[in-house]
Amino acid sequence: MIVFPSGIVSERVGYEDGEQALPSLVLTGHKPLRRRLQMITEARGCSCRAPVTVAAAWRDLGADPRLAFIDIAHPLDGRSEETRAIAETLAARRGTMLVVCGGPPPVMDEVFGGADEIWARALGAFVYLPGVGTDAGIAVVVDEALRLSSQPA
Repeated sequence: MIVFPSGIVSERVGYEDGEQALPSLVLTGHKPLRRRLQMITEARGCSCRAPVTVAAAWRDLGADPRLAFIDIAHPLDGRSEETRAIAETLAARRGTMLVVCGGPPPVMDEVFGGADEIWARALGAFVYLPGVGTDAGIAVVVDEALRLSSQPA
């Protein structure tokens, strides 16, 4: 059973015998968020890489992540263009579910979303998170990615 401060999320913990963990990647320059996303993805049954530099992130793309959280509000090493380039590379890969974490939408653009959301949706992101929500909400995103990845192609 997974219990987060906001309540019980799911009875499912990890994979059954013989199943392989979904490889995931967390890219954020915000250390507490990196730990939080890594903890949640691993608790849900994913294997998770969470590099702390852009160079390490490029190397970790070789692990072929199937789920990737890319934080463009807090880019790795403060390098926004490089972080976006990594997101674009992942988005072009078949079978990779991209979760883009942006900042909260600007007040004057609450109805239509901000430029970050438009960019993420144009990439074909699996999910766009304007700011990062509750642990339970993130767990739901991971669970949906796990469910989709287990379906036959």
